[in-house]
Amino acid sequence: MRIYSLLLLFLLIGSNTIQPTFKKVTVAKQAVFSFIFDDLNTTDSLVKSIFDEFGLQPSFAITTNKLNSKTALLYKSYAEEGISILSHSHTHPKMNNSSSLDREAVLMELKDSKERIESYGIPVHGFVTPMSYMRPEFLSLLHTEYDYAFTNNHNDLYDTSVDKQHLARFGIESNISTSDHSIEKIMSRIDQAIKNKELLVLYGHALPSNYLDDLGNSRVIANDLRAILRYLKSKSDNNECLVLSSDLAIEAYYK
Repeated sequence: MRIYSLLLLFLLIGSNTIQPTFKKVTVAKQAVFSFIFDDLNTTDSLVKSIFDEFGLQPSFAITTNKLNSKTALLYKSYAEEGISILSHSHTHPKMNNSSSLDREAVLMELKDSKERIESYGIPVHGFVTPMSYMRPEFLSLLHTEYDYAFTNNHNDLYDTSVDKQHLARFGIESNISTSDHSIEKIMSRIDQAIKNKELLVLYGHALPSNYLDDLGNSRVIANDLRAILRYLKSKSDNNECLVLSSDLAIEAYYK
């Protein structure tokens, strides 16, 4: 009887003991890549045609003060093909300094740009911060407007531990060689992302690039983009990674 009482006491104590809780971290099954071209440029149709050559889809982040009934037709047709259209604000202000731009102004940029794109029947799920970085105090404004955002609050991580509002990208123009157009550094970063099963979103602007190389010529030209896509397509065809438009890339990586 005494032994039974002791066992019962241990069971009661055990049932009332607070058990430790563990945060479940989902590990991605493979690397996912995407491409975003910023600002709404007249060369976006060239970008689209190059991706078509490889059976891939880019994404476009639109600064909506350039959007009108004429330009919207093109991006609406892209969206209907499954290409992701993101907001890139309305007037492209820097969001890295709270002294020059307050929360109300940031919220207006977030809401206004999204509403303008949607007014043309184009769905919008993502946001790209002008000049890449958004101050942390502005991040809470994103949740009511966007499913995901590139704000460079990622602590140098590119995996599922990064909140979908804190994502970062990898610049094509800033990582291509300025002396000979070598894409060696970009290929190395792609290999690293595949090895670590990362989400890597590459980005650019106009094509040819308005950024110049050491000789004063465009830093990135059409054949440079083709070389990057050719390399990445070979990895995708070998089932080493996925290459998707932005909305699908986020959905696939965080599922």
